[in-house]
Amino acid sequence: PLAERFSVRYNGSEAVALGVLRNSTANPLDLSKAITAMLPRIRENMPKGVDIEVANDSSVFIEESIKAVYQTILEAAALVSLVIFFFLRTLRASIIPLITIPVSLTGSFALMALFGFSINSLTLLALVLAIGLVVDDAIVVLENIIRHVEKGEEPFSAALRGAREVGFTIISISASLVAVFIPIFFMPGVIGLLFHEFAVVVGLSIL
Repeated sequence: PLAERFSVRYNGSEAVALGVLRNSTANPLDLSKAITAMLPRIRENMPKGVDIEVANDSSVFIEESIKAVYQTILEAAALVSLVIFFFLRTLRASIIPLITIPVSLTGSFALMALFGFSINSLTLLALVLAIGLVVDDAIVVLENIIRHVEKGEEPFSAALRGAREVGFTIISISASLVAVFIPIFFMPGVIGLLFHEFAVVVGLSIL
């Protein structure tokens, strides 16, 4: 009965369609790699004149999206350092925020593992957004420290005084940013489920 109601053609030839569906906890990238590795063995057992081809692979889009996010993270870090160097005119000051980015991201990955989150398009997007928020705080502290250094203070004492002067402000800013994403965490329905990890990862990165 199915043969009478469905017809499949691939590149102009008659074909038989076979879909592989993953379960909810499976990694689509791992699944795609496993199937690709199995194809040569399957082809060896195919009858003469019959071949098997991959017509659609959704993991390609996922993989390219993840690569684009990684590229965006690198571009964001480079642009941040250039902007800081342009305004503060010191290479050392430009390097400091670049250190805060991997430190905060490493802490974020650790907390993501603690919460059982995976690295996917939404969590990576959250990390890209968090880079700007994290670096904002670092720039505010750094600028205040540089101001004291330019007045003739020793770098260490300038760092202590500069951080102390804006410390409470930075904590307030971070707390308010986290508070903004709390409602997303409690959103109901499909959209809430979709953006649950996004809101948590942004909050964790800022913290």
